[in-house]
Amino acid sequence: MTLAALASRSARSLQNPLRRAACIHLAAPITRSFHALAPQQTMHPTSSGDLLPYCERNSTRLLGKFDELHANTIEHYPKTAGKTISSLQGQFLRLLMRMTRPQRVLELGCFMGFSAMAMADGMGADGVIYTCEKDGKAAQLARELFQRQGYQGSEEGPRRKTKIELMEGNALDSLEILSKNGLQFDAVFLDADKSNYINYFNFIMDNGLLNKGGFILADNVLFSGLVLNAPGANNSKTHLSSPPPSPTLKPSDKGLTENEDRSSAAWQKYADHMDAFNRHVHADSRVEVAVLPVFDGLSVIMHKI
Repeated sequence: MTLAALASRSARSLQNPLRRAACIHLAAPITRSFHALAPQQTMHPTSSGDLLPYCERNSTRLLGKFDELHANTIEHYPKTAGKTISSLQGQFLRLLMRMTRPQRVLELGCFMGFSAMAMADGMGADGVIYTCEKDGKAAQLARELFQRQGYQGSEEGPRRKTKIELMEGNALDSLEILSKNGLQFDAVFLDADKSNYINYFNFIMDNGLLNKGGFILADNVLFSGLVLNAPGANNSKTHLSSPPPSPTLKPSDKGLTENEDRSSAAWQKYADHMDAFNRHVHADSRVEVAVLPVFDGLSVIMHKI
């Protein structure tokens, strides 16, 4: 049989609804396997470590103020500077804000203000970001930065950029204040205490802080891949005994305290929280979610309309 005849026969078969459904059913696991294995089989094993610099070189650069902020963060927080998102993730957030044009954004976990500024640069001039930070020193440094860069009003002149309002203190307390003031948000960036992700999500959804059609971006949801080891992960194929090797990765980069080392127990505790959060969101009928294997795992969660 010629290729043309075979193609014609296959096309006729797919016109039959039952045969078409059977083909789709059989093809689905093959397709999933292809997408999972293709990068591993085609990528040179030594190239994966070079991908982030390559992506950064071929992406639009953020303004110089972000490089200065990274340097400032290392100066003030030499052991925990890794909590700041990368320049590439900052550019992703900026572009996402530019494409979706939210009017009001909520951020849980400001740290030194890198992600808040990146998002603000992608929003319209009339937009507002409410960002929450419990570390008093980081909050003060971020507040001073926002004032210098024109994200907050000053006596020297009118504000000309998206406004950033910084709320210092426990994130759940800040959420309570925002809820009592009747505020609602078009987008939320969640990058705070990992053990409270479920509590943050529940409060936001239960109290109407996220507009319908709005979205939550949850960072670190794969936690170095250790979510595969979590009790509820239901994964029989892969088990990681320790975080993947990285010469620059430190516990503080993942939000661990300086007293916690890279032992499996210390890291796995946080990964278990992230797995519980992932399963919790997936089971919530109010939202749709895509868990993306980018950065350290990023979930895009949309409030159904």
